[in-house]
Amino acid sequence: MISVVYSTEHLLMPKIIGTLLVIMLAVIVLVEGRERKAATGKFFGSFGPFFRENADFKKLFGTLLLFIGYIFVVEEVGFTVTSIIFVFLFNVLYTGWSKKALRTSLIISILAPVIVSLIFGVAFNITLPSGICSITFIDYGITIY
Repeated sequence: MISVVYSTEHLLMPKIIGTLLVIMLAVIVLVEGRERKAATGKFFGSFGPFFRENADFKKLFGTLLLFIGYIFVVEEVGFTVTSIIFVFLFNVLYTGWSKKALRTSLIISILAPVIVSLIFGVAFNITLPSGICSITFIDYGITIY
């Protein structure tokens, strides 16, 4: 029999997703290697350039830094507040600083995490990382992680 500890069940999905990503990486390497071996006779032939000619390194490294920052902050602060901040930063990184882009980014960054938190936390009763910014509405039985 499997016993579920609700206070830590949110830690299971990252492990499952990480394992699936490693499996998919192995499949990609094997498929690509098989195609190269059929074409050139070598499993690891010449790879060519890693980046495109006009690669946007600001967005690439900005995305990597934001993902790493999100991973370290989400447990301490909480899912909803951290997601609002980081979704806004991702949107600004990709859409720019115009008034329209900022307004759209702000709306998306507030609505999306709140809706996800309500759907997962209330409708599905799945715990999300709850940090110092979690809010519980006792009268309604709702927790915004």
